[in-house]
Amino acid sequence: MARPGVGRGSWRAAEKMEEALRSYILALAGISDAVGPRVDWNLSPQGRPYPSIVLWDISDIEQMNLAAPSGWTRSRVQIDAWGATFNQVRDIAQILAPRGVKAGLNGLRATFGGYRFRIFVIDRDASTDEDKAVSSGVVHRFRLDLDVWHSKAGA
Repeated sequence: MARPGVGRGSWRAAEKMEEALRSYILALAGISDAVGPRVDWNLSPQGRPYPSIVLWDISDIEQMNLAAPSGWTRSRVQIDAWGATFNQVRDIAQILAPRGVKAGLNGLRATFGGYRFRIFVIDRDASTDEDKAVSSGVVHRFRLDLDVWHSKAGA
């Protein structure tokens, strides 16, 4: 299934990458305690309890060398950690990608879910969304932008 603006071949490859990355995030120490199974791609079901994590595939492009495709795809992935308090989302972001430390997703170089990954944090930001009122008040968000290089393992 192709999306507008995304190459047909790279989208097919990315679907499985998304499943592998989601599984890796859920397996990080402390994430399942913090958010349970609430890690989703491209949606946050209405009425879902907080905290939760939403992953967004912002863009991806198949990398080329002079002879042919290199086998690697470079994706920009945005992670939104949503919660009822600022401390809650900051702590989730700290588990996902600790500042200044090669841990979690920050500086990850690993093979899992049938894919090789190289992941780097390229931006981080926290905000309060007063338009998304919940029973406890406002919703807080911490955003991480990742540069995700991935290829099929063994390719």
